[in-house]
Amino acid sequence: MSLRRAIRRCRAVFALTLAIGGAATPLLAAPQRGDFTGEVPGVSGKTWIDLLSQVFLDIAAADDGSANASDVNDLRSIGSGDDSWVKCGDHIHLLDRDARPIRLAGSDYTVVTVTIEDECVGLIALFDSAGKLIDAVNVRGDVHVSFSDNYVRPLGAGGALVIAHNWHDNSAQSYDADALILAKPDGLSAIGSLLAFGERVCDGKSGSLMTEESKITVKPDGQPFARIGASIERRMSRINPHDCETKIGSETATTFTGYWSWNPAKGTYEPHTQGLEALDKWNEKHF
Repeated sequence: MSLRRAIRRCRAVFALTLAIGGAATPLLAAPQRGDFTGEVPGVSGKTWIDLLSQVFLDIAAADDGSANASDVNDLRSIGSGDDSWVKCGDHIHLLDRDARPIRLAGSDYTVVTVTIEDECVGLIALFDSAGKLIDAVNVRGDVHVSFSDNYVRPLGAGGALVIAHNWHDNSAQSYDADALILAKPDGLSAIGSLLAFGERVCDGKSGSLMTEESKITVKPDGQPFARIGASIERRMSRINPHDCETKIGSETATTFTGYWSWNPAKGTYEPHTQGLEALDKWNEKHF
């Protein structure tokens, strides 16, 4: 069993975000196939192919409900995204899509997600209410990129938070990085990120388990851009070195916190993340 499965049930999906709404994320299972020929909720008279063709240039619907493309626009990488992880070839198989409405600066936008078979790029794209592409970026920076059920969160009248989750694991370790992306009517930009790490040691003589679970909170306060809070809880315990599962003795838990606040003079979010930085240094030293 992988460490990730021992810690939590994961969600895996590739997502594309359009600034007109939000998106649901399928569970880590056989992905559902969506109808790409239908109309996009919140974008009157526009189909999924109409919108997605502005990113996947030759996208076409397939008979089984999926869609295929052989070309994707050049995308700049932001947040945890890295150009080296953009690995789309000449066969891009899109399996599913979803959309939810959102309001930014008094206008309607939509966040749309698509599930790609091989996760060849981590796409967030911003569209206006007419279905016109405003901005598109890559946020893939690891083996997998996924989005939780509530990855789009209103910040206030000025914008919305989009959370992209990069992750991978092996038999002994897990790496989970959340990238915080700001969506405004003029485009997408990086706010910050946080990294949660996990490790299981079990060699027949000694056993230990360390997990880190991240939490991101937004509490709109009437201002255009709400404060974004973040915490990571680290739990450490001894485990039976033979079955590698049974916990022995008491578990210790430590919480590290930080937040980002809007600076109206600079027009940007500023980090107040000393606690999270201390955790990063601890992980770097010990692992």
